[in-house]
Amino acid sequence: MPREERYQCFWCEGQINHGDREYCAGGSVLLRVFLAANSGRRANPDGFVCGICRRRYDRWRKAMQNDFDHLDVPVNKTDPQKNEEPMLMEVDTDIVTDNENMESENEESQEEKEMKSVKLSIWRTSKSHGSCIVCPVADSTSMRVLSDEQRTMIFLTRQSVKQSKADDIFLNKHNVEKLIDNFRLTLKHAGSLYCDDPGALDNETYKTSTGLDGDHFNDLLDKLTTMRNSRLRSVRVALAIFLAKIRLAFSNRVLACVFRIAFRRSVSRICHQVRVTLMQNFVPYDVGFQHVSRETIFAQHQTTVATELLANGQDQVVLIADGTYFFCQKSSNNEFQRRTYSQHKHRHLVKPMIITASDGYIISSLGPFFTDSLSDDAAILKHCMLNNEKQVLFWLRDNHVLVLDCGFRDTVNTLNRFGLQVAMPGFLYNKKQLPADEANRT
Repeated sequence: MPREERYQCFWCEGQINHGDREYCAGGSVLLRVFLAANSGRRANPDGFVCGICRRRYDRWRKAMQNDFDHLDVPVNKTDPQKNEEPMLMEVDTDIVTDNENMESENEESQEEKEMKSVKLSIWRTSKSHGSCIVCPVADSTSMRVLSDEQRTMIFLTRQSVKQSKADDIFLNKHNVEKLIDNFRLTLKHAGSLYCDDPGALDNETYKTSTGLDGDHFNDLLDKLTTMRNSRLRSVRVALAIFLAKIRLAFSNRVLACVFRIAFRRSVSRICHQVRVTLMQNFVPYDVGFQHVSRETIFAQHQTTVATELLANGQDQVVLIADGTYFFCQKSSNNEFQRRTYSQHKHRHLVKPMIITASDGYIISSLGPFFTDSLSDDAAILKHCMLNNEKQVLFWLRDNHVLVLDCGFRDTVNTLNRFGLQVAMPGFLYNKKQLPADEANRT
């Protein structure tokens, strides 16, 4: 569902949530009189009051010992269409007495009581929280209550979520207004890449736009504990924008159009906020040599094939190192522009060095580095070892096996001096065929 609109409290002028709209100033005459007396302004029946101000009113009413309950009568909200209608009507100069006003108010109050609810014959689910609405499984540890946005999305897409016809649904005017507002906001955001609702996009869309499926996206979202929703975007939308920026290399202007952001500079601020939050809440616990021990890698992430073919000792850890790349935009700085241009990909990019276990588990990412002729894979790995990039030498031990491809042949001697064993495919060197033992080892 779309992001919720914010409303302003009539008394304290603070921002209130969409769910507090039930505290409306038009609830009764007594509430309007109380607000007008304390604020010095005319209380509009269409205004709203936050929960704190409403509790102040309740305490005042209790202190007065119900002396003003005769003023606690419901008041109809003003209708915008009715407010515009007198501009096209003739002016009536007849004088209206107070008795006639009281009679008209009583008639309107009676009509509101008679039309306080609307009956809708639609399919609905049970009100019980004992079991899931999709399957009859009753698991209290994993069940969650659906939000208003999720309920509206289910109604729009499925119309019903249960096979039996339940009782008719009765909605009061506030429920109808809330339902109409949800429909209006849904139509407003139709056609955009909307990520606020977890069920609005399928796994294929998540995979294409962010590089993660829906479950992994939600897992990464749970890591952003210090980030909060704002008026401009939710945390889900901010994370989706950041991942789409990394995966698709779109400009900020394009991302602003796709995610319905008003200004492209807002996209830049959103990406910066997500990056800072990930560096605080995700990277120290899930990426880097400090987040996992050698014993854990050997026990849980080393395959049997790697141990049998490459490891000679009992506690040898087999690691894989290789360089990858991320596309980036063309820089206005001439030196940076030349050093990030790849002759092989014919695009501007940067190269990180990825260290993984034998089963593909990412241990750490070193870099990123430039992609010019001076920064090939061998030069990058040699630089990381000689400068102890991200404390890599403190994590590695003697006789650890490092699996490399042929592009790292110039750094084999450096790795051997650090006590590491290198596993690399053999070279023919003007031979037509490798010897049997070398071919088996390769």
